[in-house]
Amino acid sequence: MASDDLYLLDLRRGDDQAQWIIVPVIGTTPGRRYGHIINFIKPYLTIFGGNTGTEAVNDVWCLNVEISPFTWTKIRHNSESPSPRVYHSGAQCLSGTAAGMVVIFGGRGVNQIALNDTWGLRRHRDGSWDWVKAPYKVDTVTPVARYQHKVLFVGSLLVAVGGKSNQLSEGIPVNVYDTETSEWASYPPVKRFRHSCWLAEDAHIYVCGGFSQDNPNVSTNSITRFNVRGFTKAALNTMGKTSPGPMKGKKSSLPGKHLKAETTLAKTLQEEEKIFKLSNHAQVAISSAPEDSGDFPNMIRHVSIEKLQEESKKIGTKLKIPVSSHTPDPNDSLYSIFLNYLMKPKSHSSTLIGPGFPFKKAQVIELAKECYNVMRKQPAIVSVRLPVKIFGNLYGGFTDLMRFFDVWKAPTSDSSGGDIESFAYIFLGNYVDRGTRSLETICLLFALKVKYPDQIHLIRGSHEDRSINALYGFGEECKLRFQEDINDSNSIFNNINNVFSWMPLAALVEDKILCVHGGIGPHFTKLESLFKIKRPIDLHQETLNEHSRMLFDVLWSDPKESDHGYKPNSQRNNENMICYGADKVTQFLATNKLEMIIRSHEIPLEGIKMFNNSQLITINSCTNYCGTHNNLACMLVIPKTFEIIPKLIPSLPGIDVSKVWDEGTTKRLPPTPPR
Repeated sequence: MASDDLYLLDLRRGDDQAQWIIVPVIGTTPGRRYGHIINFIKPYLTIFGGNTGTEAVNDVWCLNVEISPFTWTKIRHNSESPSPRVYHSGAQCLSGTAAGMVVIFGGRGVNQIALNDTWGLRRHRDGSWDWVKAPYKVDTVTPVARYQHKVLFVGSLLVAVGGKSNQLSEGIPVNVYDTETSEWASYPPVKRFRHSCWLAEDAHIYVCGGFSQDNPNVSTNSITRFNVRGFTKAALNTMGKTSPGPMKGKKSSLPGKHLKAETTLAKTLQEEEKIFKLSNHAQVAISSAPEDSGDFPNMIRHVSIEKLQEESKKIGTKLKIPVSSHTPDPNDSLYSIFLNYLMKPKSHSSTLIGPGFPFKKAQVIELAKECYNVMRKQPAIVSVRLPVKIFGNLYGGFTDLMRFFDVWKAPTSDSSGGDIESFAYIFLGNYVDRGTRSLETICLLFALKVKYPDQIHLIRGSHEDRSINALYGFGEECKLRFQEDINDSNSIFNNINNVFSWMPLAALVEDKILCVHGGIGPHFTKLESLFKIKRPIDLHQETLNEHSRMLFDVLWSDPKESDHGYKPNSQRNNENMICYGADKVTQFLATNKLEMIIRSHEIPLEGIKMFNNSQLITINSCTNYCGTHNNLACMLVIPKTFEIIPKLIPSLPGIDVSKVWDEGTTKRLPPTPPR
């Protein structure tokens, strides 16, 4: 029996310096066992079942990775639970009614007989856990009992691959369970057991290693794959026959009579209804924390959202900003060089001094290329789970971004006082232009994206467009600080805009909140249409097609309280830019089964603006826009309680506006009026 040590692969120093470490755990542990499964339900690591060396067990243990020192806790519940088993398999479902559950299937029971039951383990918001047995619709395919198999999810479909049954030589079919309809389908077998599986972005399941039923005593290092595009709802819902599936197996007949729908996972596995609600109060930072303080005394004021406009006149008189400096270590990885210099939340005043830039042109271009390689592998709409932080327009406001990170933590590791292990971050575009520190802002965000590609989400805004940011300040900043020709294909300006052309257009939080820069419009009425957009995207306002008109809706449209339907936006002076009324917001949410839209693009004086009973929320994350509005800045925090909490900062008093905002651009191209 191996030890029960918990191992962690530490990647914080980069892949080339990764190392295995033993995680220190105090107290009672699950003990030595084999044939068990380990899964993750954020933030809980869970262990279920296996054999202790003397008997099969069905206990469940969890460890909260966000609380140290780490301790294992045995989960106690009053529900029916799976029977003891070994060599079963499980995976977490991330979509549909079973989202958030660890679903297990099969295994070998205490009598050495293969099993074919399915169970879901869930955690409720009150901290309790329970098991729910998944129902099987009668008179349809019954999954083959098996063990030493592998299961994984394709959307809401549980796929069981390979394994051994009570007959060693038997070819076990690939069985697929639809958690929405409680139906099983059968596909031709993959003759493998004790193997590994993974789902790739090219819509294939890869099967690696293990043993083959044809030669069960010799392990193999071969990899095989099969296409999962045949695992469709249409195929699974077909009554009277099974789909031949992606591997083109023979059709087999099933009873064709009409079946009465039984209780489905929509009722038995669904957690209590999750509804996003805006908090009644916002939290406003009114002063900076003392450097030797571990908390924020007299720093945060809780303000009723209804009184934000009145409160904004009272705050911002006690702000102070400390100064420090940092010299990059040439031995660091590229993104670390940028982060070590730029990620200094308590040193944001130092970024207001001088026109120079502390990095070489080649370093900035290489960082842009690394970010480009990350962006182009990710979808046009990214899916994000709670908890999450959401930022609006930044407009080169590097100082304000650092102030947010100073007060409410930064996307860095826990050891450096950050919270990236606990929170995903969404930024809603307009990173450059208008402000004088666009390069610091975008280089920091690029470095964070490269280091944390699955936790930092940079959504495209209206100014992530080379035809726009060449006019509104970013092009001039590149010329001034690097003496470059922005028309040169290898300029910093063009390399960064190449990344912009691959940025995702939206984020979907818990499949319920659409996070987008501008909003909706007559050409963007269905969420699925964004998936059809091919990137890279360069907008050409003179020659618009169906897709580019939809992009104008996504990037440039604004809500208008006094209007209904869609109308040209008179403030934008462009016939392709429209306003949408409350009726269209309600219609869009109903059509796409969403609860809310969170967007940016405009400048609310209070930092946040609610529209249509908070079905749509506008936020902006830079203060005193263009040195004229004296507006607050806001970001949103959404914890697992589904409460949306605004966090605000006021303008810094006594700051030379010319060091924060590009006055030449502002005079030449006046800012749009605030909301």
